[in-house]
Parts: sequence; C-alpha cells; structure tokens
Amino acid sequence: MDIFESFCRTCGNECMESLNIFDESTRTMDKLVRISDLMASCLPPSLPPLDPADDYPKQICRICLKKLTLAYEFHHQWLRAHSEFNVALKFEQRRKRSIANKTKPSKTEEPPQIPTELVEEASPEVTDADWMGSLTEVATAPVQEQQVKSTSGFDRLSFKCSVCSERFHTEKACRFHYKFSHKAQE
Repeated sequence: MDIFESFCRTCGNECMESLNIFDESTRTMDKLVRISDLMASCLPPSLPPLDPADDYPKQICRICLKKLTLAYEFHHQWLRAHSEFNVALKFEQRRKRSIANKTKPSKTEEPPQIPTELVEEASPEVTDADWMGSLTEVATAPVQEQQVKSTSGFDRLSFKCSVCSERFHTEKACRFHYKFSHKAQE
C-alpha cells in the first residue's frame, strides 16, 4: 500500500491530476525527455538519486512539472553559454600567444641581465595623502627601493616587495600589492 499515492514528490501537495515520474515523459528543448531524467539533472548531488523502489511519492503535479521543465532548460542554457565562453576564451588566449610570439625578437639569446647598483630601505610613510582614494589605513609594507640601470643607459627606480621579491614601478603599487597579498598571511 502506497501512503503517498496522490502526493506530488516535489511540492508535497495532494494533487488530482498527477504524472508518474518514472513512466511519463515531457517535451522540452524540442525533444521528449523522461521526467525522472529531468529531475535527476536538476537535483543537487547531495540528495540521494531517484529510485523507483523507494518509498517516496512517484508522482509530480503539472505545476511542478512546468517549474521543473524551466529549471532543466535554464540549466542546459547555462551549460551551453559556459561552454561557448570557454571556447571564446581559449581562442583569445591562443590569439594573444600568437601575437606575443610574432612580436618577440627572432634571436634565441636571453635578454641582458640588469645590474643593480643601490639598495636602500624606503621610508615607511606615504607622501601622497590621497593614496588609493578612500583608503584611510595605509599599509606600512616592507618595501625596498632600488636604483637600476636600464639597458638604454638611464637610471630608473623600482620598488621590490621584501616578502615575495615582486617588482613595481611605484611605491604605491608595491604597498597596494603588500596590503592585499601579504597582510592576510600575518
């Protein structure tokens, strides 16, 4: 004896015109799909899979079937769009690599190493009071200022994070990097 004979499995309401989840099919996305397959694709993986031998209701009402059909179509629409975006992103990455390879010099030599001449500790205070707009807390990041002789012969300054040795053109950029990359680790 089935105690849930006239109840909808998805909303729990008693319904007079219900469809059997395991025997009936519905038309969606221009094809006929079994209701149990619709449900299986839309249910979260944390729930047990549908089983015709379990004691739960085997019916679904027409209102819930309409909602299920919409959820199924939305799920497949999202998967299709996501797949198209992945293809477009891979194409764009290949295009950028191709452009980068074309602009590289044809020599197989490594670029000359830039010698460092002077390393000194930068002052911890920030000279620009409006640093990063509305941020009121200024990170006193350990920053090393280096004077570097470039390949063109002109001296320029670069700022190096003392934690990860990443280089930046400005002290502000280095402090910003430190605040958001290394403050959480402390």
